[in-house]
Amino acid sequence: MIREGKIGFAEGFALLFLSNLARIFLADPAIAIEVGKNMAWALYAIGTVVSLFEFWIIASLMRRHQNVTIVEASEQILGPYLGLLCNLVFAAFFIYEESILMRRYSEAILTAALPDTPISLVLMMPLITGIVACFYGLETMARVARVSVTFVVLGLVILFVSVTRFVDVTNIYPLWSMDAKTILIESVMKYSLVSEGLLAAVIVQTFGGWQYFWRSGITALSLGGVIKLIVALLILLTFGVHVASEELLPFFNLSRLVTFGRFFQRIESVFLLTWAMVGFIKLAVTFYAAVVILARVFRLPDFRPLLWIVSLLCFIVSILPPDLPTAVKLDVARLRTWTLMPTVLLPLLLLVLSKVRKVGEQPEDGT
Repeated sequence: MIREGKIGFAEGFALLFLSNLARIFLADPAIAIEVGKNMAWALYAIGTVVSLFEFWIIASLMRRHQNVTIVEASEQILGPYLGLLCNLVFAAFFIYEESILMRRYSEAILTAALPDTPISLVLMMPLITGIVACFYGLETMARVARVSVTFVVLGLVILFVSVTRFVDVTNIYPLWSMDAKTILIESVMKYSLVSEGLLAAVIVQTFGGWQYFWRSGITALSLGGVIKLIVALLILLTFGVHVASEELLPFFNLSRLVTFGRFFQRIESVFLLTWAMVGFIKLAVTFYAAVVILARVFRLPDFRPLLWIVSLLCFIVSILPPDLPTAVKLDVARLRTWTLMPTVLLPLLLLVLSKVRKVGEQPEDGT
């Protein structure tokens, strides 16, 4: 049996919250502004509401299977063969997400700090970090996230307050720059499909109860959605649609505006620490989810023997895109659409079949 330790509400919230924030440090806000123009903030607002509904689907499923993870629940509902196929889809999703995020974060590091370093060498940094973090276990990662979340939130608040003097409210006009139907479709298909709900279902046994699982997930997704909305809105109001949509690292460029007098400038180097903390935690916990799913599928008592195999696979997949635009396209255009299957459709199918076939425990009142 795989021993993952125990975490409480604070640790679970911090882990899921930081994981949910990871993409705001990449080009995603600029892509949202390019798609939604002056209504980019609405993409995140609607996407957050829909993502909470998606988490409710997963939480309802895990409420009926409180003594197991989603890996065992899928096998109980679908049987050994279809359940195996379902779990392999979950594992493939996390491996693909890990690989593409590794490449995007490595390219961001090259752009911001190490322009002459080979990409293969930079890719080793998040890979080794993920291996070490997984070796020490989920409980250690969750406690690191709990410590880090204070500095991350403090850094974000300082940034938000500091850039308000650069805000131009006229950049948000005209408000209805795209029709409501397009906004709704883009929000649902690209900005609501988050992996944190599925991640929480993979590590649900560490939460110490379904209530902690529910509270941590719903709070992390809600607050994370608000932060992403604020970041997109500030970037839009500060740079305008045309400049913001061309930014490769809009959050980094936003932090470069922060100065405190003549002697405290180039403060973006401090915000790089926030960026690094969130990125490494996101990559580590995504890597952990992929490894643990495979270990549970193959009935291994320990997931650590799979670390080297899965890490090598992630490295190979991450280096396949020839350049950064291709990696971004694979992430935003294809991964987000394909994410609909493991994050929404399969959990919904499992929930429906669980109720129809009356598989799993009936939830008691108050739980």
